[in-house]
Amino acid sequence: MQRPDPTPLPPAHASLPAQSQPSGWDSIVSNSVTSDSVIFVRTVRHQDLQTVADVLASSFHSPEGALGWLYPLLRIGIYEDLRSRLYSRTHHYACLVAVLRETDESLALEKPDRPVGTVEISIRSRSLNPFLQSRYPYLSNLAVLAESRRRGVALQLLHTCERVALDWGFQEIYLHVLENNHQARRLYWKAGYRLKAININPIGFVFGRPRQLLLYKRLTK
Repeated sequence: MQRPDPTPLPPAHASLPAQSQPSGWDSIVSNSVTSDSVIFVRTVRHQDLQTVADVLASSFHSPEGALGWLYPLLRIGIYEDLRSRLYSRTHHYACLVAVLRETDESLALEKPDRPVGTVEISIRSRSLNPFLQSRYPYLSNLAVLAESRRRGVALQLLHTCERVALDWGFQEIYLHVLENNHQARRLYWKAGYRLKAININPIGFVFGRPRQLLLYKRLTK
């Protein structure tokens, strides 16, 4: 089945509320990934929202198969959820995007500043998990476009989140990954994340669903 035509998303607002990140972080330039491009990580802008929704939708939902017709609806739902979080003005929240920029100025002018990856970082409060501190930085929705993977984009997004967490005054950072997502687990292991706990859901166990692994990393300046 062919991928459905993209459904136009509602226009993003002209401006976004200030996110909790150090001043000047809108222009972080990360390490080189190839001889002709660098990864540029910055906070999301209003004009990025539709592209970020595309990145998340294509990473977590397949546009192919019998349910491919649902893809545009899922994409709109992701867009609305993201926009809601951005405008909630939650303290200590940031959505970061990564773009690949050409070092050749002539090529850079031909290619738009289009996000190829994204991640969100926020502060969560301890619930019933005895392994966590009362408040802790948590990563979610890490996604990279398929054609831009294996170029260091995900690693650079992780490293940038770690710097944000340190700036917020934390020495550890947490995330969840599904037990059967071996590619993501290899990425996190390479980045220095280790197992903290295994979330056991009785209902998921009955239906054979993969367990969620809670990973963490100790941060140093």
